[in-house]
Parts: sequence; C-alpha cells; structure tokens
Amino acid sequence: NNIKSLKGNISVTSAVGQGTRFSIALPLTLAIIDALMVKVNAQVYAIPLDAVSETTKIESSRLNEINNRKAITLRGEVLGVSDLAELLELPADQGDRDELPLVIIKVGDRRLGLVVEDLLERQEVVIKSLGEYLGDQPGISGATIMGDGSVVLILDPSEIYKIATSRS
Repeated sequence: NNIKSLKGNISVTSAVGQGTRFSIALPLTLAIIDALMVKVNAQVYAIPLDAVSETTKIESSRLNEINNRKAITLRGEVLGVSDLAELLELPADQGDRDELPLVIIKVGDRRLGLVVEDLLERQEVVIKSLGEYLGDQPGISGATIMGDGSVVLILDPSEIYKIATSRS
C-alpha cells in the first residue's frame, strides 16, 4: 500500500529451486536520504546527514560575540554559531539553557554551528517536493511523511548557511 501510494509498483517472480525476487520501482521524483532529526521550537526537522559534520553539546557560557555574531572556539577552530529557530523565523526559546545541543553543518569547505532544542535520531527519509504547495520557502528543500503520519520539513543546508551569513 505504501509503495502504491508513492505511485510505484512491486513485482514478485519465483523459480523453483532458485528463490524469489521482489522488485520495487519508485518514481525518479522521489529520493531517499539519511537525515538527522532535530527538534526546534517543539517541531521536528530533518537535516541531510551528508551535510552534518558532527553533533555536540556546548556550554552556553563558552559562546563569544565576534563582529555582532555568535562564535565558539571548538578544537582550536573558530566556528560561527546561529540559533536555528531564529534562522527559520520561529519564536525564540524563552528558557536559558546551560548546555546547548549543536549541529555542525558543512557547506563546501565552510562550517556553521546550529543551536537546536534537541538532537534526535538518524533516519532514512523520502524527500517529497513542496514547490506546488508552499512555493519557495527559504531554508526548506522538501518534506517527508513519518511512520506516524506527521510531516517533517527537510532543511536545505546551503540555504540555511546563506541565511545565517547574510544576517549580522
């Protein structure tokens, strides 16, 4: 039923003494990616795993301000840090936290730390385009439907990086 709902098909062929072959065909408009699920402002978002350099937790007291931007020295490297909720224009987290979950994304040879509310699991997701439904949303590349029926937006790391570096 799930394959049929994706406009795909499945075929089964059997040969005595040789086994059974199941073939699944999905439309080329669908792509499956590994994604890191994160929580931002009580909503779950997916970040493509190929853009994630690492995840860590940092003490908020280690954040510095350089040229009106937040930064941290991590393993001898100065790393720009942005709050993902601010970049997505979501209401800011009101609570002061001592420890901040951080997703470090890489875009080309550049890196950026994104502060999130919580780090969740790694998951394979099917990307569905949102172009006709939402138009061009900055920072969002598509969506996926989870097993429980909820819709999770997939972030576009290069767009997120552009948004973060364009703001001062």
